[in-house]
Amino acid sequence: MNNVLLTTLSSGIPCVIGTTASPVSYCALSTMAGTRFEPEGLAGLAHFCEHMLFKGTVKRNAWHINNRLERLGGEINAFTTKEELVLHATVLREDLDKALELMSDLVLHSVFSKEGIAKEREVILEEIRSYKDSPTELIYDAFEEKLFCGTSMAKPILGYPRELKKIGSEHMKAFMKERFVPGNMALSIVGNTTQSRVWALAEKYFGENSISLPTEKTERPENGNSFCEPACLFEEAQKRGTYQAHCLTGSTAYGLHHKYRIPLVLLMNVMGGPASNARLHMLLREKHGLVYTVEASYQPYTDTGFAGIYFGTDAPNVTRCRELVEKVIAQYSRSRMTGLQLNRAKKQLIGQVSIAEDNHEVQCLSMGKSLLSFGKVLTHSQLVSEIESVTPLQIMEAANQIWDEKRRCTLLYH
Repeated sequence: MNNVLLTTLSSGIPCVIGTTASPVSYCALSTMAGTRFEPEGLAGLAHFCEHMLFKGTVKRNAWHINNRLERLGGEINAFTTKEELVLHATVLREDLDKALELMSDLVLHSVFSKEGIAKEREVILEEIRSYKDSPTELIYDAFEEKLFCGTSMAKPILGYPRELKKIGSEHMKAFMKERFVPGNMALSIVGNTTQSRVWALAEKYFGENSISLPTEKTERPENGNSFCEPACLFEEAQKRGTYQAHCLTGSTAYGLHHKYRIPLVLLMNVMGGPASNARLHMLLREKHGLVYTVEASYQPYTDTGFAGIYFGTDAPNVTRCRELVEKVIAQYSRSRMTGLQLNRAKKQLIGQVSIAEDNHEVQCLSMGKSLLSFGKVLTHSQLVSEIESVTPLQIMEAANQIWDEKRRCTLLYH
């Protein structure tokens, strides 16, 4: 990607614009409107709002919304996380105006009709029921629910059926009015056009003449370099009647602003990242043939995070798999990586990041996330520099803190 322009629209929304030589343009509106900001007793409201954005505005019904970009070969979609609700579109360069106009219409003029809510509630309830057939996904939600118990981070993104049934149009309108304000939003655009034209379009649809300015400051988690402990500790086994046993062990981890975030990213990538040479994959699958899937994952949030190791195996192999997992954890907790090992790990992570960033949609979403979370967009060279600066001591200290047995939790489905 070529030049990147970082600016602020007249409404106060930060905006980042990147230019490419591609005939395709991408745009994303990232908003601090995820699960953790839902009112008490209305778990699933953010995700429900995401669905309802596509069900009708003042001037469009659901058919017109779905047809607006698709008939041009483009698409519009959205997703919800624990902290963000992201609306994003992909279109040909000449249709960027239409994509931004549609995104603006959905965010500013959705009607949240009672009929639409009743229908879409059943769709989401069916989505929740489908999770019960997918223990690989269900175990992560259940784990975080226990790990963050008593906090707003404990709620599953899809919500609880009993609370979804309480949600009405008034709740959605209030949530959108509170969360979709300039201080909580970031607009990112990548396309093959001049930055001045893109800025003019962004200003047209998301400037002060379109967005209502907030009268009060809205909630945002505090940035910090602290390290949050688990809300509660647990070691639990649940009978699920599945053929395979599923095990997840882990704990809270560093937030987005912690100085050891990048060292932990590197550590988890080496232990159980997507590459087939990850240590856990080589040991549990290639050497011993005990699993089909084993992974180490790290999800940082603004002020906390989650790090875990998951595997699925036949029930008689659970104990042996856990022993091997502990062996890998001990390897990085008790001794420093050699210079050669660390250099290889850095090279691999830099390669993975670089290849991912070659996808302009990923780049667009990443810039929006960065702008929303950090107030800036890290260049590729800055990110590479952060990875290159990681030391063996930081890796070992991160391993010791994150994988300390005294703060570790485990959930087993069998």
